[in-house]
Amino acid sequence: MKRTSIALLIVVVLLALVSASLVSATPLYPPSDDGPTGTTVQSAPGPFSPSPFNPDAILWDNGPLVNSPGTGPGGSDESIAMNITYGLTSRGSNVSALANARIADNFTVADSGGWNITGITFFIYMGGGPPTTPSPFSALNFQIWDGPPDDPGSTVVYGDTFTNRMSSTSWANMYRRLESEPQDTSRPVFFLQVADSFTLPAGDYWLDWEADGDPLYSGPWQPPVTIDGQTSTGNAKQYFGDAWQEVLDAGLGTPLGAPFVIEGTVNPPTAVTLSSLTSDSGSNALAIWLVVLTLGVAAFAGLALGRRRLAR
Repeated sequence: MKRTSIALLIVVVLLALVSASLVSATPLYPPSDDGPTGTTVQSAPGPFSPSPFNPDAILWDNGPLVNSPGTGPGGSDESIAMNITYGLTSRGSNVSALANARIADNFTVADSGGWNITGITFFIYMGGGPPTTPSPFSALNFQIWDGPPDDPGSTVVYGDTFTNRMSSTSWANMYRRLESEPQDTSRPVFFLQVADSFTLPAGDYWLDWEADGDPLYSGPWQPPVTIDGQTSTGNAKQYFGDAWQEVLDAGLGTPLGAPFVIEGTVNPPTAVTLSSLTSDSGSNALAIWLVVLTLGVAAFAGLALGRRRLAR
């Protein structure tokens, strides 16, 4: 009995040690990357990346991210959380696949013929000073819903939560930082591109996504739409802790949007051909003619019958 108790105790201790090592190896980051945090690890700027999207092919731009162009190291752009001027303190929201965290925001297909979507570009960063090249990102998945993702009546019309759909990734020539930390270059922002092709009819939709990257760095984090003078920039949602919630700035509690760009082409509306119009009008005319003819025959028959009776 004593040997059994000792054996069980050893097993319990070993399980505890294994669990502790797993927890320490898998850091669980909070829902948002808020500051200030003190000492930062700097990331040296690399060669600038060309814009990954074609301006003529943009169907939807969900909002700007750069609010200080050309002011970063080497002439790079900056996306600055204005914590001094306005009290905005959130650098970004957790969008890590490891934490099962997701970000969602809405868009509208207003063209009656719908869209042929050929690509989506996301803007995401990792903390801790990753190099600007190569990109630290390894995966991204996304879904498109026909309504808010937290609405029980909404359904997924494209995508899933497990297929890596990232086709390319590169530095976006920008950094995300707080206004109070002008020397902080520890959060370079990257383009994450998807090259899927699919069609959406006219309607209102929600796009949700998560990303994965190098475990040496924190995140991934989703920076919000950033516009100087605006403390509320959208209505994005975050899935964190098994529930959807609004993306709110940690300092002001104001709602924030999430930037992304959708590319593709607009489908023309369904054409109404001349032949179809002729066919329809011809059918209507024929129907009217048959009615008139029937009434005429009936009237003639009635008149003839009346004359016969009078003749008798």
